[in-house]
Amino acid sequence: MTPSRALRLALAAALLLALGLALWRWGPALWTFFRDRSTLQAWLASFGAGAPLVAVALSALQVIVAPIPGQVTGLVSGYLFGVWLGALYSLIGVMLGTALILALTRRWGRPLAARLVPAAQLVKLDHLVERRGELFFFLIFLLPFLPDDLTCFAIGLTTLSIGRMLVWIALGRLPGLFVASWAGANAAGVSPAGWAVLISVVCILALVYWRWRNAVEARLLTWLDRLTHHP
Repeated sequence: MTPSRALRLALAAALLLALGLALWRWGPALWTFFRDRSTLQAWLASFGAGAPLVAVALSALQVIVAPIPGQVTGLVSGYLFGVWLGALYSLIGVMLGTALILALTRRWGRPLAARLVPAAQLVKLDHLVERRGELFFFLIFLLPFLPDDLTCFAIGLTTLSIGRMLVWIALGRLPGLFVASWAGANAAGVSPAGWAVLISVVCILALVYWRWRNAVEARLLTWLDRLTHHP
């Protein structure tokens, strides 16, 4: 095992331990607070007319700076605002963040991407830029387990129309955000035991994906290349 891999595993173990301790210490209080939708909605109402803006801003930030899948903010928005408004606010926020990345990368080029994208991801970014096809990029946003946020930088480095690509990206992201919003809107009906099972399954899948992420992404991207008839 290389030192860098050992360090990543140690950091992951420390993070899981810290999360477990936090849940043990504050879990019951947080569960009581978050399971009461009316309490959460009352808290959100304290922001007044700006409440939807909070949801939109969080969705935009997760695209720009936070390594959080858009489905997570979609889940929260659905829980607080219902299926349709939750999906709408999530989509608006995600598209604002995406548009900003596209515009900045188109303006400042690869030097900006090199500052914002981890060095280990730059090679993957360059491979994505080589694809250039609208259908190929649309499918990345539509299908799971693909680097959609990284793809935003890749599109900005191509000559594709930003306006057209924003439409493709919105269409690709919408199904996932809608499903997440629907799940969030119906989350109150799930029992604690059900949540425990669901979270356990998600964590296991996340760990499996993290372990074989590069292999999974490489196979899916190769398949997309063939599907879109890229030479």
